[in-house]
Amino acid sequence: MKHLLILLLLALAVRAQAADISGFVRDTADGESLPFASVYLKDQNWGGITNESGYYAIAGVPPGRYILVVSMIGYAVYREELVVVGEDILRDIRLGEEAIEVEGTVIEADREEVESFDISPSRTILQMRELKTAPAAIEADPIRTIQTLPGVATLSDFSVGLYVRGGTPDQNLILLDGTDVYNASHMFGLFSTFPADAAKSTELLRGGYPAKYGGRLSSVLNVITNEGNKQEVEVDGGLSLLASRITVQGPALKGSWLVSARRTHLDPLMAVARGALEAKALGYNFYDLQGKTHQILSHSDQLTVAAYTGQDNLLYRFDELGFDLEWGNRTVSSKWTHVFDSNLFGNFLVTGSHFKAETNFDSEDVELLEQNRLTDVSFKGDLNYFAGKNHAVELGFNIKRQSIDYEFGEKDRIWFDINVEALHNSFYVQDTWSLGPLLSLQPGLRFNHFDNGGYTGVSPRLAARYQLTDATALKGAVGRYHQYIFRLAREFQGISLLSNVWALADSTAEPSSSIHYIAGFETKVLGLDLDAETYFKDYEGLYEINYDEQDSNKIGDILRRGDGRAYGFDLLLRKRAGKQTGWLSFSTGVSERKIDNLNLDAEGNERLFKSKFDRSLSINLVHSWRFREKWTLNSRGAYASGQPYTQILGRGEISLPSGNTWTFNEQGDLNAVRLPSYQRVDISIQRVFAFRTWEMRVYLQIVNALNRKNIFNYFWDLQGDPEDRKPNKRRDIPMLPILPSFGFDFNF
Repeated sequence: MKHLLILLLLALAVRAQAADISGFVRDTADGESLPFASVYLKDQNWGGITNESGYYAIAGVPPGRYILVVSMIGYAVYREELVVVGEDILRDIRLGEEAIEVEGTVIEADREEVESFDISPSRTILQMRELKTAPAAIEADPIRTIQTLPGVATLSDFSVGLYVRGGTPDQNLILLDGTDVYNASHMFGLFSTFPADAAKSTELLRGGYPAKYGGRLSSVLNVITNEGNKQEVEVDGGLSLLASRITVQGPALKGSWLVSARRTHLDPLMAVARGALEAKALGYNFYDLQGKTHQILSHSDQLTVAAYTGQDNLLYRFDELGFDLEWGNRTVSSKWTHVFDSNLFGNFLVTGSHFKAETNFDSEDVELLEQNRLTDVSFKGDLNYFAGKNHAVELGFNIKRQSIDYEFGEKDRIWFDINVEALHNSFYVQDTWSLGPLLSLQPGLRFNHFDNGGYTGVSPRLAARYQLTDATALKGAVGRYHQYIFRLAREFQGISLLSNVWALADSTAEPSSSIHYIAGFETKVLGLDLDAETYFKDYEGLYEINYDEQDSNKIGDILRRGDGRAYGFDLLLRKRAGKQTGWLSFSTGVSERKIDNLNLDAEGNERLFKSKFDRSLSINLVHSWRFREKWTLNSRGAYASGQPYTQILGRGEISLPSGNTWTFNEQGDLNAVRLPSYQRVDISIQRVFAFRTWEMRVYLQIVNALNRKNIFNYFWDLQGDPEDRKPNKRRDIPMLPILPSFGFDFNF
């Protein structure tokens, strides 16, 4: 007993002398915080990655002499010798861009063996320069680039919807600086709402994501925008064939400000099209406007206020027929960041998000109106507690009030009027626990309560990482997820009609849920990062629109419910430094579901069918080559197996007693055949012109350079004549043809 007491006193004495090393990591050039940078003590296996605010802490470091290392792709590695003597060390760190290879000169440095402390599987982080790597149809687009990652499918060239590992776009939690975004596209999906100029980094969690995130079944897309240049005024912008954009930022008070704007300039083209179509009116435009200020009040306190607004407007008038469409997002947020102690960090946000879609259709006989409005007001809090070398605890809460209004009917008589409100409260706790130099665990638990229907959901999560060698690690995750909101996509032969409609779970419509199982490994091969994963997702409470229901105002009546599953294998091979960078992604998988009263067999039983976004094989190669000092060649090659569709076998007519005829189509099994495979090659070449105080980048790109005739879907004309045994004809709905474009970006 005496010896045990002595050992306990010695342990307490050592702990009393231990110290915390903490601070913020920022960019030397503009003072931007740098999230997801690796910070660790060399040869000690102590450290982690900076959070979204660029903060790090290494807690409980015993007295001694250490080498602090900070590394991040695109920046020179930072090293500093620190002597720990028992007092906490505050060290804010500035990273400068890595040396660039210039023509005729090669600058080499010792390769730093960077340790990985990221325990989350299925996680990919893209910095701004990587978001601009892949050629796009019109201009650089973050979501278009994300669609080239493994496990991410897209329906067509016209869609920026993310179908992640068998999930639908509404099953993705999309965050813009912590604020929920409910509509992420412009121009019917050709553009996303996130201009690349204002995006600092984008984090995609394709599955098995930790307890910090909830409310969605498939994935998390976390877009972090620039805080603003704290050193000097900076202007970025660009002009393409369809849109112009500009971002202005600079120092203000104790921090910075940023304003970013984008708008289409299709008005002259629309005027020409209006004349060709002999329309009375034809117009389309969209805009984005984003503002932000970030103030560093002290080392312990920071304040961020941000706002975004964006809207699409479409007008068409022909004779007595016409329609107006408007849809868009509004978001606003205020975030207070506080360092309570060197090992206790907090973020507190108040956010508001509003989505509105409005359609007016009028003809000679009728005028129809449809409105869908979704409002989300949230109060969120996140705490990071660095308990010691072996534990990093995160806990937080989210109090969310959602309301949805939906109206449909004639101008003077509303047929459907749904007005629903709900309070969604959630709380989470998770611990990143190091059990030694090789094994790390991340257990977590999320608790949800949704008052509209009285639903309670408990979501346990667990992730693990085992370091086999310095370069190779095994990883895995399992977790349960719940979703209390639905987006009803209305389509005809694969074509989206008008706007989508959002609805909330209630007593007639239970929430959906899923369970994720993920296993994989990561390693290095010839200097390349290799990441391979296999997954299985089990869905409950999936939904499809019930087109047979015409009269009910109940959400449960207009939904068909069922279950589903998705499983597959993803591989990502990535090179992130040097003159040649890029990645190769490979995915193979299955997504299928069983829905009430759909795809029935001869006995009337439901059968499994493939989801319309099922892709059995998908390959993407994204490559960027800086072949001269001022010249860069970017390219993308894509191959995907054809997506399922329902084949129409024939058409018939039945004579009714009234003398009229009823025409019907005979369809095959639901999504039982596939469209032809998808193939596309894009090429872009860029030249930088440097002047005394500003820089211009001119680019020329060719989308679908091989002019591949990719098929979006089929439709059948109705010109056949059953009496003359003249059949209808199947027509192709093509995607983008070969499409050359050019533009320029500038910076000063």
